[in-house]
Amino acid sequence: MAAAKLNTLLQTKVIESQPEACYLLGKLEGILSRSIEEKTETYSFLIPLVRTLVSKIYELLFMNLHLPSLPPTNGSPSFFEDFQEYCSSDEWQVYIDKYIIPNMKQYEENSFRHDQEQMAIYWKDCYEAFMVNMHRRDRERGESKLKFQEHFVEPFSRKARQENLRYNSMLKQLNSQHTATLRQWRAAQLYLLSERGPWSEMKHHPVHWKLSNVENFSRMKLKLVQNYNFSSHQDASDLRDNLGVHQAQPSSESLLLEAVKQVKVSDLEDDILELPEEDTAASSNLDEKDEQSQKEKLILSEDCELITVIDVIPGRLEITTQHIYFFDGSIEKEEGVGFDFKWHLSQIREIHLRRYNLRRSALEIFLTDQTNYFLNFNKEVQ
Repeated sequence: MAAAKLNTLLQTKVIESQPEACYLLGKLEGILSRSIEEKTETYSFLIPLVRTLVSKIYELLFMNLHLPSLPPTNGSPSFFEDFQEYCSSDEWQVYIDKYIIPNMKQYEENSFRHDQEQMAIYWKDCYEAFMVNMHRRDRERGESKLKFQEHFVEPFSRKARQENLRYNSMLKQLNSQHTATLRQWRAAQLYLLSERGPWSEMKHHPVHWKLSNVENFSRMKLKLVQNYNFSSHQDASDLRDNLGVHQAQPSSESLLLEAVKQVKVSDLEDDILELPEEDTAASSNLDEKDEQSQKEKLILSEDCELITVIDVIPGRLEITTQHIYFFDGSIEKEEGVGFDFKWHLSQIREIHLRRYNLRRSALEIFLTDQTNYFLNFNKEVQ
């Protein structure tokens, strides 16, 4: 269909100049040569075009002089095979290379150079406009993002933070209110149902006590507090005596006790027992004056053992006029690691006699920083 339309155009086209004729013949000959080399069916569609073009430009290009062996185009039945053989001849190749191709290139340069320049300028302007529009689009997109963040994201985040703070403060307020109410209820219950309270007879269960976790500077527990989680360990006793475990139905009071356990309430009775600290400023000043007046002298040096929770460290205790030293004498002592101590006399708060392995052969030293050290001596040294 396309070949028929091109043939019609060539028949109606008026070719007036030789460069134009050379341009048409050169373009058509290039396609024809490739089809012959590749042996495609395109050759059969190009032969009518070649016959029409050659018949129109035969006299214009003086083919009768340059191509005397050209097959006749006036309806020869063997033109298809004859022209295919003629295309590979030297006469046709020389004519195409020496005459047609130079004129074709000259025609392309004269006809399309201005159009190519205009096209290049046009595409350059299009590219510049494209880059400017893309830059403007990116800038507008960035500005829109900033405006969206300013007018929507930041107010939403601010409102969300305020709402979270309000919600958390409300939860804390409710928790503190619940804790205060429970503390007041327990205080009222303790006041009414205690041993000296007006309703002490209504309390059917005995009151159990335990040592408080509060210690003084001498590591002594001087206070008893009520034990709300007392257990007689009846199940363990039954298992010990091979009596089995009795499954008892939980009472309402036990359920209430379990509910109370889940609430973190600090005991009112666990008051921190704080002893007034001694005024060590005056003694420290006196010690500094004594240190300046006299040098440190060794008073006592004895072998002893530092007793800890998990180990017994042998060593040596030295007492001077200013400090107390303990040197770790264990065999497996690593370099830079050990139980070597140095205490200034002003740091000692109390010293008490202690029993170790049922023998009164130990001392416990309490310091002002609420630390203590347990030292055991030999029986002869005692």
